[in-house]
Amino acid sequence: MGHLRTKWLSLPQQLATLRANWPEGESRLTQHGLTWTGPLVPSVFSRTYVTRVSYQSPQHLPITQVLSPCLDELAGGRKIPHMYAQKKGELCLFTPKFYEWTGQMRISHSILPWAELWLYYFEDWLATGEWQGGGTDHPTPRSISTYSAPFLRSLR
Repeated sequence: MGHLRTKWLSLPQQLATLRANWPEGESRLTQHGLTWTGPLVPSVFSRTYVTRVSYQSPQHLPITQVLSPCLDELAGGRKIPHMYAQKKGELCLFTPKFYEWTGQMRISHSILPWAELWLYYFEDWLATGEWQGGGTDHPTPRSISTYSAPFLRSLR
């Protein structure tokens, strides 16, 4: 029996599930890809975080950023754990080299819930100084975009 390969979800499919499952955000499809911008609230005691997910295509990885409030300001100058790029504010939600996210997954069922969970652990880290959210260490700052080329090569 041959290997069954699941098809990647198209940008319009991703757009439809984002609009259905996260209607409080704004979802747009442009020539540059898909974006979802909207509020995430990790718990009933949390502030609201305006967050953006950018996704170029099924051959790229989604990029998740908090637009407001400013995470650096909330951190008070401390280096925020589990970010791909501190200056760009790219949240580390998965480890690309372990294929924890693929273009077969729905952003609405993975990236956005993971971002809410990341924000929950971020708020806990603000209060305690310890990151309880797990994950791997980030020895050098890297943008998630640096993972796109190896990601694409591995799928061939």
